[in-house]
Amino acid sequence: MSEHRNVHFPTTQWTLMARLRSGDPGEARRALEDLIGQYRYTLYAYIRRRGLSHHDAEDALHDFLLRMLNAGGLEEADRNRGRLRGFLGTALGNFIANWQRDEARRGRIAQELPGDPAGSEEARYAQERFSLEDTPEQVFERKWGHALMVRVMEQLKKKCDERGRGALFAALRPVLISGGSLRGHDPAAIAVSLGMSEGALRVALLRHLRDYRTLLEVEVAQTVEDPKEVPDEIAYLMSVFGEGRGNPPMARGAPVSE
Repeated sequence: MSEHRNVHFPTTQWTLMARLRSGDPGEARRALEDLIGQYRYTLYAYIRRRGLSHHDAEDALHDFLLRMLNAGGLEEADRNRGRLRGFLGTALGNFIANWQRDEARRGRIAQELPGDPAGSEEARYAQERFSLEDTPEQVFERKWGHALMVRVMEQLKKKCDERGRGALFAALRPVLISGGSLRGHDPAAIAVSLGMSEGALRVALLRHLRDYRTLLEVEVAQTVEDPKEVPDEIAYLMSVFGEGRGNPPMARGAPVSE
C-alpha cells in the first residue's frame, strides 16, 4: 500500500484516476487494465471516427495505452481539473494527430496489453448509426457515458442477484433501459408476472432507481479527482444524452441503451 494511497485516498475513495497516477508501476498497470476493460471501445470508436482503419485504430490505441503506462502520461493531467474523461479525450486527440504524422509508429508494438477479443470492437463499430454531424469528440463522450451506465447496470444486477431479486431485476430492466418510467410499459402485466401488486411494483422500481443512482455516483467518483465533482460530471453526461436523443438517461438514475 503506497503512502500516496494512505494520505490522499482512503480505501473506499481510492479512485481509478488516483490509481493510475499513484506512482506504483504495478498498481498503475492494474488500473490501466481496469480502464481498458471499461472504456476500450470508447477509445476505439473515437479513433475510428477520426478516419483510421480498423487495423490502424488497433495499433494507435495500443500505442496510446502504452504511452499512458510507460511514459507516466497521466501525470500530465491537471490535478485541479482531474476528470479522467476530459483528460483522456484531450490526450487521445493530441496523440492521434501526432501518430498519424509518424509512420514509424505503425510497426512498433513490443509490449502486450489486453486486446480486442475476436474483432468484437470492429463488429460493434460496423453496427453504429452515426450521423454526419457526429464528431469524434461527441462519439467519445456518448460512448464514455454509455460504457459507464452499462457497468452500473451490471453492478445493479449483481446486487439484485445477491439479494435473491434476479427475477425482479429482469422484469424491470427494460423499464430502466427506457429511462426509468413505466410509461410505455404494462405495469399490471409486469406485476402479475412477478406475483405482486402494481403498487408494490412501483415501489420496487423507485428502489431500483435509487440504487442505480447510488451506484452511478460511486462509479463516476472513480473517474474524478475530487468527489465534489461527481454531480457536475453526471449532469454533463446527462446533457450529452439529452441533446436530441430522448430523455436524459441519468435524470432519474436510469441508464440508456445505445
